[in-house]
Amino acid sequence: MCGMNPRISTLALWRSLRRMLSLIMLIALIAFGTGAAIVLQASRNDDQAADAAIVMLSDEAGSAMRLDTARRLYIEGKISRILLAGAEASTSRATLQARGVKEDAVIELAGERQIDQLAAARQALAQERLTRALLIAEPVEMLRLLKIAHDQELRPLSTPVGSGGEISISGASREIGRYFRYVLFNK
Repeated sequence: MCGMNPRISTLALWRSLRRMLSLIMLIALIAFGTGAAIVLQASRNDDQAADAAIVMLSDEAGSAMRLDTARRLYIEGKISRILLAGAEASTSRATLQARGVKEDAVIELAGERQIDQLAAARQALAQERLTRALLIAEPVEMLRLLKIAHDQELRPLSTPVGSGGEISISGASREIGRYFRYVLFNK
């Protein structure tokens, strides 16, 4: 009794290793699938007529392109309102007005986080009695933003517009993390 050593059987060790590898492969498969969905959603453009456009502002170059898209849709008569979300909303409002968009056609959305901004968009659309919206955002963020919008009971159409035409692997990897952080922790 004194010198007994518990031993793990080779079979039990092999089963544990197999389970661990299966779990790792499953996680990798889910991450790969989400990355593919991000890329596919980024390439989908529902540039159609709607009541309004929700413009997600971020970096300067991408925001300028998104504002140009919103202005074009407004001038073409495809939208009647432009909802601006992000830190540069007041500057962007002035830019749009200087370029021919009527003052009452632009609505600034409150909120520091994108979740709060899309909740404010839902409220603004309801207040203005608008039902159909385009979401103009960075292509790599589109899947997550559409998920947030869906959770806020919005059903916007996708209009990805960004500063670059390509999605980098590092950008997609970061967005996979942001997507799962939102889905799992609502952040």
